[in-house]
Amino acid sequence: MENQTEYMFLKALQYKSAKKALAKKLDNSSVREVNTKPIQTVGIVINADETNEVAQIVAGLKLNAEIDVLCYHKDFKKTRELKYPVFYEKDFGWKGKPKTEALQNFLDKPFDVLISYYSTNVVPLQLVSGLHNANFKVGIAGSDQEIHDLIIQTTTNEIATFTKELHTYLHILNKL
Repeated sequence: MENQTEYMFLKALQYKSAKKALAKKLDNSSVREVNTKPIQTVGIVINADETNEVAQIVAGLKLNAEIDVLCYHKDFKKTRELKYPVFYEKDFGWKGKPKTEALQNFLDKPFDVLISYYSTNVVPLQLVSGLHNANFKVGIAGSDQEIHDLIIQTTTNEIATFTKELHTYLHILNKL
């Protein structure tokens, strides 16, 4: 019982340090000008606990761009297999530092657009979206407005609506 209490205390401290690092990064970021270069690379961060439709989301984008997907699971013991890289809570260390190579590679890869396809603000998802230096960040309803440049008011199960609205805004911004 005492070990579990210690674990929970350390986990809470680790989350607090990660949130503090994210807040510091967001405070230091300045207002960016949206470039009008056509999109060539897209990163998608998906909460695989909220949706099973990863392939449908990717196909629905219909973008002539390289698309990389990173999925999140809360529990690393899940047996469901995904054909995309997966990260877990345990993959972040103190101050939000990534512990795995796949996670670090995703964060290091430059994206023209980063799509945060999750509606619950879970710290590991916020860290990936917030720490990434993508040119333009898009979220859905429920995702953190401080992190994203654009929030599309849809839910995770409204894929067609999301992709239609995303295309509309990308056309307005001359990114397509």
